[in-house]
Formats: sequence, C-alpha cells, structure tokens
Amino acid sequence: MADTNRHDTGVPVEDDGISYVGIGWFVVILTVTIVVCMAIVWGMFEWMSSRETSREAARSPLAAPVVTPTIEEGRVLLGGSNPQPGVLVVESTVLRNFLDTEEIELATYGWVDENAGIVRLPIERAKALLLEQGLPSRDR
Repeated sequence: MADTNRHDTGVPVEDDGISYVGIGWFVVILTVTIVVCMAIVWGMFEWMSSRETSREAARSPLAAPVVTPTIEEGRVLLGGSNPQPGVLVVESTVLRNFLDTEEIELATYGWVDENAGIVRLPIERAKALLLEQGLPSRDR
C-alpha cells in the first residue's frame, strides 16, 4: 500500500480543494463593487437634488417664510402661526412629562373649574374624606 502522506516522493497529495486565493479575490471584488455602487447612488442623489433646486421658481415676496422644523420636548415643531400636528420623535420624553404632570395633579391641591367651585384634592386626602363621610346614597 502506498503512503500518500509522504511529501518527499514527489507524488502530489490530495488537499481540501478550497482555493483560498479565489476566496480572497472574491471578497476584494465584492467590496470594490459595493463601494462603486454606493458612489454611483450617492452621485445620482446629488445630481437629482441639484437639478431640482435649480428648477425651483423664485419665492413670492408675499409668501410665508420658509420654516425650519425644530424638536422641543420630544415633538417636532414647525414654527409659524399655523397649528401643525405634533409628531412625536422622542416618546420617552413626552411620556416622562405626562407622568410628571399626572403625579403633580394627584399629589397637590388645585382648581379644576374655579367658576363652578370644583377643586382638585391630593389622592390620599380624597381617600381619607371618603372614609370619613362615606359615599352619597339615594333614599327611595
């Protein structure tokens, strides 16, 4: 039986059949292709954007000024005098503000409707008053 693991005989030995050079070239070509495609897409976006801005008509002097949106307390504000829908962008900030306001309303005294004489009590005080006075009942 012939020993196929010996290298000194000059007889070729079987290998795993994988071309590591081919894999390397594939990765290089794939990377270059992706970078070229990204550059083409970016260039087309820039070209289309510049083409669109060059086509815009001059604004009328009577037109409202262009508004730049800002983010304040988690909401997008468009500014200007016209009310716009409040788009949430940072929901955690809006939720935290809501919970803080709710906690203040549950723990402090205040007016709900001063003209009607309706007040707001802290929740603990309202519970104590309910236990002292009881619920109103209807006599039949």
